[in-house]
Amino acid sequence: MIASFDSSPGSHVAMRSRFADKFNHDDEAQGYDLDVADEGNPIREGYSALLDWVAKEASPGEGSSVLELGTGTGNLTVLLGRPGRLVCVDVSEEMLRMARSKLAALDGVEYVASDILESFDTPRDPFDLLVSTYTIHHLTAEEKSLLFRRIAEGLAPGGRAVFGDLMFADSEHRREYLAGLRRSQAKELADEIEDEFFWDLERSVAELIRLGFEVETERISELSWGVSAVLGS
Repeated sequence: MIASFDSSPGSHVAMRSRFADKFNHDDEAQGYDLDVADEGNPIREGYSALLDWVAKEASPGEGSSVLELGTGTGNLTVLLGRPGRLVCVDVSEEMLRMARSKLAALDGVEYVASDILESFDTPRDPFDLLVSTYTIHHLTAEEKSLLFRRIAEGLAPGGRAVFGDLMFADSEHRREYLAGLRRSQAKELADEIEDEFFWDLERSVAELIRLGFEVETERISELSWGVSAVLGS
């Protein structure tokens, strides 16, 4: 049974995201890196450029504390250098196993096999930086709202959250894009997109601003965007 939750300020109710098990990619882990390398797929277009953008925007210092949501096989993590503290969260244990191999040269990395919402139920000192790529589109709109609030609560004052993910500029962009796919007989791709929860960028930016973030965005491809959000002191 999935618990309901109160998204009002100050509330904190433990919750596992509704589709955590559906989007656990244990079975796809071995082929994941080859899959994302196919940037001819509109969903994968801009993948490497977006990871580079997120890493550059994040630029953690050697003493920084960093939380990564949706580490996957570690493709972003290897670009982050050597922060002072690094916690890598992913619901897929097989993905984390592969990430450990890629990150074997890094000392002191904490790997957490957990749904990204549940990961905030573990008390930790505030982080200087949060990063996440191609993960939050697995959350419903309501769950995204909860996640943003938990991120704001989990960052130190002046902390930064940098996201790279699959997004539509707004609801009209989503409607027009999906209609275009169906006109061009790309029904399978349209169905794949509708099976997930791509960000509504306009809505998400407004929510982050209400939480006290200063937000900048960058479009990398038709569906891939970067969002950099700095929490006010």
